[in-house]
Amino acid sequence: MKEKNFKKFVISLYKPVKGLTIVMILCMVISQILELVKQYIIKGIIDLPSMNNFKIDDLYQVVLTLLVVIVLELIFYYISNITRTIHIVKKQTPYISEKLFNNLNNKTYSFFTDNYSGKISTAINEINDQITNLNTQITTKFISLLTTMISSLIVLYTININIFIVATILFSGIIISRLIYFSKKYLPAIKKAEVYNQEYNGVLNDAVLNFTSLRLYNAVETFSKNLKSKKQESNLYKNKASTKEFTFGAIANVVYLFTLIALIVYSIKLFESNAMTLGNFIFFINTMLSLKNQTTSFTWAYIHIGEIMVKLHNSYELLYTRDNAGEDNKSDIQINTGKLEFKDVFFRYNKDYIFKNFNLKIEDKQKIGIIGVSGSGKTTLVNLIFKFYNPESGSILIDDKDLCKYNANSLYNNLTYVPQETILLHSTIYDNIKIAKPNATREEIYNAARKAELHSFIESLEDKYDTIVGERGIKLSGGQRQRIALARIFLRDSKIVIFDEATSSLDNNTEFRIQQNIHKYFKNQTIICIAHRLSTLKNMDNIIVIEKGKIIDYGIPDYIIPKYDKKEFMVEDIQMECESNN
Repeated sequence: MKEKNFKKFVISLYKPVKGLTIVMILCMVISQILELVKQYIIKGIIDLPSMNNFKIDDLYQVVLTLLVVIVLELIFYYISNITRTIHIVKKQTPYISEKLFNNLNNKTYSFFTDNYSGKISTAINEINDQITNLNTQITTKFISLLTTMISSLIVLYTININIFIVATILFSGIIISRLIYFSKKYLPAIKKAEVYNQEYNGVLNDAVLNFTSLRLYNAVETFSKNLKSKKQESNLYKNKASTKEFTFGAIANVVYLFTLIALIVYSIKLFESNAMTLGNFIFFINTMLSLKNQTTSFTWAYIHIGEIMVKLHNSYELLYTRDNAGEDNKSDIQINTGKLEFKDVFFRYNKDYIFKNFNLKIEDKQKIGIIGVSGSGKTTLVNLIFKFYNPESGSILIDDKDLCKYNANSLYNNLTYVPQETILLHSTIYDNIKIAKPNATREEIYNAARKAELHSFIESLEDKYDTIVGERGIKLSGGQRQRIALARIFLRDSKIVIFDEATSSLDNNTEFRIQQNIHKYFKNQTIICIAHRLSTLKNMDNIIVIEKGKIIDYGIPDYIIPKYDKKEFMVEDIQMECESNN
C-alpha cells in the first residue's frame, strides 16, 4: 500500500507538466532513432562505390539525405533538452515546493518536535532536486539509451541473423543480470546509506542554525564528531555496494570481450566469402563497441534512477507517512462564543502523567489568569487547546464541541497564541505583522502596531516598516519582538486569545499600556493569560493556580494576588525558565 501511495505521489508531481513531459520524451526518442538512421546512411555511403551502376549523383543524393537527418536529429534533441531544462523546471519546481510546504500544514506538533528542522527542509529540497535529476536520467540516459540499443539490435538483424542472436543474448543477459543485482543488493544498501545521509544533513543544518550556541558552550568539536560518525555510516554502505558492483562489472567485461572476439572472427569469414559488405562489417564493429558502452551507461542510468527513487522515497516517508495526524478527514470547527472546558482529561508525555482527571471550565468572554511553577502544566494546557497533542482520555471542548473531532487548521482560525519567545521570519517588520492576517491593509497593520505600543518605535527606524528583522528577529530586542507578536493579535479577530508570558520582556510602563489596550479591544474575546508576574493578571476576572497538573486555588485577583505574592514561583528570575518539559 505504501509503495502504491509513493508511486501515486511521484506521478502527482508531474501533473502541471504532463504534456511537456510527453513532448520531451517523444522528441528524445525521435532524436535517437534519427541517430541510428544517420549511422545506417553512413554505412550505405561506404558500400555505394562497390555497387553496380554507381553514379556520383547518387553519392550527392545520399549525402544530402544525411545532412537532412543530422539537422532533424539536432532539432528534436534541442526541443527535448530545452523542454526539460527550462519549461518543465519553470512549471514543476514551484508546484512541488508549494505542494510539499502545504503538506506540513497537516502535521501534528509532535512531527516538528521529533525531527530536526534542517531534516525537514532537506527533505523538501531533496524531492525538488531529485525530480529534476529524474527528468534528466529518464530522457538523456534511460530512454535515449533504450531506444538506441533496440534500434542497434534491429540493424544487426539486417546484417546477419546469427550475429543478431548472439548480440541479443549477450547484451540482454548482461543487462538483466545487472538489474537483478542492483535491485536485490545495490539499491537496498544505497537506501540504508541515504537514511544516514539524511540524518547527516539534518544534523548539519541544525548545527549551522545554532552555531553560536555551540561555540558558547565549546561544543563544536563534539558536534563535529557526531557529523563525522553519520557520514561514515553512510559511506560504509555505499562502499560495500560499489565494491561488489566493480567486481560484477569486471566479470561482465570479460564475457563481452570473448564474445566480441568470436563475433569478429565470424564476421571476417563472412566478409572473405563476400557474404558481408565492407560497410556492414564496419557498421557491425561500431555497433558492437557502441552497444557495450550503451549497456554500461544504461545499467548505470537504471542505478541512478533507483538511487533517485530511494532519495525520493526517504523524503516522502518523512513528509507524508511518519505522521498520522489524520486531520484531512475531519470537519472544520466553527467557534461562536469562546467557551472552553477540560473534562476529565488525562495526559502524559512519557511515563509520568501531567494531568490526571483534570477539569477546567472557562465561560465565554472571561479573562482568566493562570499561575504555577515551571513544570506545573501551564504550557501543556496550551498545547492541548491547540491540538499540538491529544489527551490520552477525556475531552477538551470549545462551545461544547469536542476538539478531537475537528480539523486543527480550522481551529487555528479561531484561536490566537502569543508565546513568550516570539519567532520572527527573516523579512520586514511589516511582513512579520501581516502574517497574522495576509489580506490586511497597510492602515490595519499601522493600527495594530499602535495598539501594541510599537508604531512610534518603527517610525524611528531608517527603513520604518520595511526594516529587515534578521533571522529569528535577531536585530530586535526581546521586548520589540514581543510587541510584534502582540501587534499580530490586534490584527486578528479570534474568539480565544492565549498569552504565554507574552509581556515578560517588556518594561512595566509598556506592559501597563498594552494591558489596557488588550482589555479595551478584546471585551468580546475569551482571554487566557499565563504569567509569573502577578501584576500582569490584576485586571483578570479570575486567576487559577496550578500545581503538578492540579488546580489548587481559584479566585478573583484581589484574593489570589495577596495570597501568592510572596510565593517562590513569583520570583522575577523564574520567568526566564525553560518550560520545554511541560
